Amino acid sequence: MHIQNTNKTIGGASLLHSLPVLNSFFSLLIICHHSYNRNIEFLGSYNPRDYGVIIAIERYFNTASECAVPIFFFLSAFLFYRTFDGSKEKYISKMKRRFWSLVVPYIIFNTIGYIKAMVFSGRNGGGIGDYLLSIWNADTMPLWFIRELIFFSILAPVIYRIKRHLWLSVVVSVALIILSTSGIVGYRSFMYWMPVYLMGASLTENRISRVCDIFERASSRYLMLLLFVIYCLAAWFLPNGSEKGNAIYSFEFTLFRLASPLAFSYVIISIMNLNIKVKKWMQYSFFVYCMHAPIITLVTLVYSKLIPTFYGSELFQFFVVIFLTYVLCVILAMFLECYLSPVWKILNGKR
Repeated sequence: MHIQNTNKTIGGASLLHSLPVLNSFFSLLIICHHSYNRNIEFLGSYNPRDYGVIIAIERYFNTASECAVPIFFFLSAFLFYRTFDGSKEKYISKMKRRFWSLVVPYIIFNTIGYIKAMVFSGRNGGGIGDYLLSIWNADTMPLWFIRELIFFSILAPVIYRIKRHLWLSVVVSVALIILSTSGIVGYRSFMYWMPVYLMGASLTENRISRVCDIFERASSRYLMLLLFVIYCLAAWFLPNGSEKGNAIYSFEFTLFRLASPLAFSYVIISIMNLNIKVKKWMQYSFFVYCMHAPIITLVTLVYSKLIPTFYGSELFQFFVVIFLTYVLCVILAMFLECYLSPVWKILNGKR
């Protein structure tokens, strides 16, 4: 497919314009990843017939959606270092903003998750110690991503000095990949994601413009498309999130995740070139990410009570839950923004 770029100044500004579109798309993939409703051991086979069509389709979407988190790290780093010059004043200013945009929502939504776990999962509250440990571990809500963004923000002066030197970025990235594939660094640690974060931090507006210019060449465009196709094929040949076990620390799986921004460069630049008009519902991605887990639980519970089982019902439920979760998150966000504006501003990190 040839996408003609009519905007010769496409670059950082175009990426900023396209961020709501990209964020909404990858937020949907996050929901897709957490809506997987079949737990099955990896059978050591890549033949769909060994799993059945329903499981085969679900496990593919679950693995393919692994791209969302690394791309969010990538984009977050770009946004942070786009205006960060390494100065003490800028660092303090960034920390003040990140307190409201990351720390406060992280505590609030994890508290919601803690209450959800006690109501729906039978978790026995173990006092203030259990609550604080739950907040730290983000064990009731999939918000560890925000926790690691907080660590990345705190380490901004160090990362700024690393990303200014390509050789140092490469050395640090290779060392951390080795530690990750050895199982020494956990995948919910900022160190696991440092290589992809450094990629985003190094993405200046001039470099974005150069990449977009390269994209105009047919050979480069087809190469980017090939990387995307390879990613889509590799998604089948890797155990997914519910199966992976120790495979999560394999070199192949680590590379599969960390290479996501490169693999999706064709998709990202194509969206930038299309210059899609940003819709209102696309601007709630942060809230969708933070709130999707309890909504998935609620939608799944109601669905199981109202819809009888039939052949293919689990796959039908999989897609229905994804769609309804996203829609309900957006509706809830709009309601809060309209009728409880002060609460909304806090929940949305004063964005």
